Parts: sequence; C-alpha cells; structure tokens
Amino acid sequence: MSEASIVLKSTLFSAISGNLHSVFTKELLLKTIVFVIISGSFWSCAKKDRENSPLVKHVVVIGFDGLSPDGLNKATTPTFDGIISEGASSMHARAVLPTSSSTNWASMIMGAGPEQHGITSNSWEKNNFILPAITQSEDFLFPTIFQLINDNREDAEIGAIYHWTGFGRLFEKGAVDYDINPENEDKTAALASAYIKDKKPTFTFIHFDHVDHGGHEYGHGSPEYYKSVEKADELLAEVMEAIKASGMADETLVIISADHGGLGKGHGGESLGEIEIPFILWGKSVKKNHVLKYPVYQYDNAATVAFALGIKRPMAWIGKPVKNAFEGYDLRDDYPITERIMKPTILPPADFYKRAGGLFDDSTSIIMKNPNTIGEIRYTLDGSMPNLNSALYTEPVKTSENVVVKSAIFMNGKIVSTVSEAFFRIKNRTRAAPISYEVFYLENLTSIPTLENKKPDARGSCFEITSDEVKEEIRDNTVVRFTTNIQIEKEDTYVFYTNSDDGSKLWVNNQLIVDNDGDHGVIEKNGSISLKPGNYPLQVVWFNGGGSGWLNVDYQTKTIPKQVLSTSILK
Repeated sequence: MSEASIVLKSTLFSAISGNLHSVFTKELLLKTIVFVIISGSFWSCAKKDRENSPLVKHVVVIGFDGLSPDGLNKATTPTFDGIISEGASSMHARAVLPTSSSTNWASMIMGAGPEQHGITSNSWEKNNFILPAITQSEDFLFPTIFQLINDNREDAEIGAIYHWTGFGRLFEKGAVDYDINPENEDKTAALASAYIKDKKPTFTFIHFDHVDHGGHEYGHGSPEYYKSVEKADELLAEVMEAIKASGMADETLVIISADHGGLGKGHGGESLGEIEIPFILWGKSVKKNHVLKYPVYQYDNAATVAFALGIKRPMAWIGKPVKNAFEGYDLRDDYPITERIMKPTILPPADFYKRAGGLFDDSTSIIMKNPNTIGEIRYTLDGSMPNLNSALYTEPVKTSENVVVKSAIFMNGKIVSTVSEAFFRIKNRTRAAPISYEVFYLENLTSIPTLENKKPDARGSCFEITSDEVKEEIRDNTVVRFTTNIQIEKEDTYVFYTNSDDGSKLWVNNQLIVDNDGDHGVIEKNGSISLKPGNYPLQVVWFNGGGSGWLNVDYQTKTIPKQVLSTSILK
C-alpha cells in the first residue's frame, strides 16, 4: 500500500467517526482527498516510470556451455576475474532441472522454467515434445527475450551467434536480425566481435560450446577441462575488447553465465556441481566488486535483460530481475544464500561418478580430512545426517562391516558445510565373485535392445554391479547384462536404484522394478518390491551409446540406509 493511500484511509476514517464539525473541516477534508489522490498518482507514476525506464541502450549476454563455478575458481582466468571485480556476481546461481542444455538455455532466454516452456530435455523439438508451452509467441514456442525486445523496440538490432547448433531451435527466427551458427568457438568470438563493432546491436546473445566438450571428453575437474575454461577467458577478452572498441561500452550491460555445470563426464543430475552456475554482470549502472547475496535462478537472466532495457515482462515469465546488482537498489529479506565452507574429504575420495569409499577385504580404516583451517568433523556410520551430538572425528575409524558414512564440518554448535557421503563395503577375501556378466557390441543404440538370440562378445564375473567392474570392455554401442541372486533375510519393502548413463533396467524375481532406459546423461531412477525371506534372481541390463558411460546400483529398506548393492546381499 502506498503512503498516499494510508493518508487517505486515515482521513476518511476520521470523517466517518464524526469529526466533521464545521465547514472548514469539510473543506479541509475535500482538499486532503484531492491532494492525496494527486500525490498517489504521482507516486504510482514515479514507481512505474522507474521500473520501465531503461538503464542501458545495449545488452550482451555471453553464455558458456558447461562452465562451472569450480572451473572459474581453479582455472587461470584474468578476464573473468577482472570483470567480476568491476561488476556484480554470484557463484551460487542455480540452473533448472534437469541440468541438460536445451532445458537451461531455453529457461535462460524465456524467463521461465520447463514447467512453463515445456522444453524438458535435449530431445525436444517442435514436432517432438510431451508438455506444450503454457503460452506461445509462435507455434509451440514459449516467448523469448528475443521476441520481447523485437515487439517493444521497432528499431532494435538483435543478434544471435551460437556455437551449438541446437540453440538455434529455441528462439523465434523472425525476431532476430543476425542469426548465425559458427563451426567452432574461435569463429564464434570473431563473428560476434565483428557484429558488435559493425552494428552496435541492442541485444546480442553469444553462445560458446567448447567448455562443455572439455567436460564430456575429459571430465569436469580435469586439467583439460580447466584448459577449456582458460580458452573461454581468452574468447571473453576478445568480445569485451570489441564492446569497448565499438564505442558502446558506456551504455552496455554484459551478462555472463552458463547453462549448467557438470559431474564426471556428464550432467543432467541434481548435484551442486551440476546445478550451480556463475552469474556475472558488468557495465553501466552495475555495482562494482559486489557479491550477490540473494538467490539467482536461471530464468532471472531474461528478466534482468528486460529490466535493463526498460521492457515490461510478460505475466507468463516467472523470472525476476536481479535488481540488487544495480546501483540504487538494495533489496533485502530474511533468506539470503546460505554460505558454506568446504565439506570433509573421505578417503578413498570420490572419483567422478564413483562415490567415496569402496569394496575391501575383511576390514578397512575410514580416513577423513578437513580441507578448511577451521571447524571440526562430526560423522555417522549408519547413513543418518550428522549433527552436534554425532561422533567427533579425531583418528581413522576401523570397520569390518558395511557402513554408510556421512560427515560435515561444525563450528560454534552449527553445521557449516554440506555433507560428505561414502560407502564402505566389506567382503571375505576368499569369496568368489557372485555376479556374472555378458557384453554385447551392437550398433546405433538409443535404448536397451532385446538380447534374445544374441550371442555375447565377452563374459566374466565381478563383485558389484557397476560400470567400473567392466570399464575395460566398454566402447560405443555396448550393452552389458549383469546376473546374480539376492539373499533376503527379513521381509520388507526393498527399493532398488539404478544411476546410469545411458539407459538401464533392473529386474527382481523376473519383474521389471526400475526402468531407467533411454539415451541420456547420468540419471537415477528407482522402484520397489515387497520381498519375503528367500533367494531371488536379480538382473540389470545397461547400455552405453557413445562417449563415457556410467552405472551403479543401490538399494534401501525401512531399516537399511540407501547404499551400494553389496556382496553381503548377493548369493
């Protein structure tokens, strides 16, 4: 409610209460009402004008596919570092789920999530989708920032220069003046720079794809991945130099972000490494060396562009402009981003998708390390979340049975890190491998094929159902069938999980329990079955269509915490 409205209500209340005892009072009331209405109108107009007044004349959005905060933190990036120090940024912005490219690039330019725009995977096409957009700017396409600028600025020059061909299907072609898909990142930077200097566009969107290639080929966190981030820094310098050379830098907002991070050699899951992205703003009206303390979401990108250009956002958009990045705005509430220090390291450490811990003969020691110079480690061995009353870690913990370790850093009676998790499995050193597997080399796989009447190309045995056990035999278009038996000691509902890239299926007692099929990145799915004491056949089929792949299988009951399907349950 405006101040003017409050004054008006107060005055009317006094009048109704019987305070009009004279003509003077009535005249005063009339004048007050007129004044308040006029003042309220001015106040409302002033607020509206400020909201819809452009802050800049030009906006350049630069997106790096697969760029994670970890990449910026560990690679040598002088250009990124300089822009961050001269602008406002967050290393805790969040992508949308699933953390796939199409879904997130769409959310970035559409100011909405997949629930609104309907682009729920990389397989989305205008002639191949499940969820229709809730509203559309053209057939089957949710309105993007390109269309919004085109509709509201008759003289706007709009360009899209994108390294990944798939980005071109996500926006309205008629809204863009310059639409080009260069063959590599170097040409992308060169063409974008030339376009900026020549046209001084109102809105430019630049997409680089090579960082994602580094993640998929070598793995996020690898030296090669960090090299790809350093190449991104060089390309960013080229574009920034073009902006300055064009003469439009003083009237320009630059937004730098990404579609997702990554884990191992892929993405698509729900981990912080996959969902956290950088969000960096630089240019006119942007605060200097400012860390954004409140949440930023993928779909806030388009809303921020519209706000900077003074364009009203559609009601269908859920994105909000990141106003706290700009001078003159200091909005606050009670829920800033939760800042946490680094979590404990449990040895053996996680390696890409492989979880910390491992399978050991007879017994092992659990070693934890605090990567910080402050705080203490508290831990549990039963899969429960650690708290202030949990055991304090002071020395290696020996175990001769399966345990699920969870640990965190505590300070001043509070948890101050995320939780580390590790799975330790113990087997008798004389035990034979309880799982048999068959490997099939096929062609053009996009889902699990029927294996009936197919002869395996290789056979073997192993201790756990995981791609690690057969990694030397995996190539493109490979199917692996794992077969074993589970020994159930107590009647319960058993939940089974497959976590895989690409598809997988799990059967218990010849019933399909988990269907995680399809050509996709690492995704976890589960299913449950009630089992009485006894022995039951268990089978898992998994395929790797191309590139790196992954598979692991977990299980859980009401009394057994979620953990790797270990030899203790296998017959």
